[in-house]
Amino acid sequence: MTERAVGDLDEVLGNLGVFRSSPDDLLATCPSGFRRVPITQGDGFYISLQGFAPNQVAFAHTHPDSEEWTVVLSGTGRALLADEPVPLSPGVVVGRAASHPHGFVSGDEPLRLLSIQLPRPKEGATTWDEPGGTSDPIECRWGGSCRRCPRCGGHSKRATAGLFSCENCTLDFSGAAQA
Repeated sequence: MTERAVGDLDEVLGNLGVFRSSPDDLLATCPSGFRRVPITQGDGFYISLQGFAPNQVAFAHTHPDSEEWTVVLSGTGRALLADEPVPLSPGVVVGRAASHPHGFVSGDEPLRLLSIQLPRPKEGATTWDEPGGTSDPIECRWGGSCRRCPRCGGHSKRATAGLFSCENCTLDFSGAAQA
């Protein structure tokens, strides 16, 4: 039995029978950090959309227990999978084995990815391989204040005064901005 949450795509499809949306409608990208939106998930899989504003990074990390297939829906960038980054453009499919460090960088335009991970990475198993940095807080066009997560590069909303919480890796952090 898979754990589902309100708004998971399979629930929406089950209620409506049909669903049409573009990745931009679901991702609500922000200049502070990339965003990931789960589509559906279970013990054996995790399918999500990832959205990057221009020139954003998902810092290198490793899932020791999960392979990943990434389909470029739109935009350009680079997959950081080896010594030579892999160029990304619409229609490109990139695969990586479990335990293989990886990250992404968008180009001068927004980047939209469909990610399929098999099996679903275990909570707490991901390692963070690249030193990151955060950004100064900005007023998010989606409400409140946000900044880039220093661990993964994800979008992080203000949780309490001075404390931010990453939507992607769930890190709670505060502190001065770092490039």
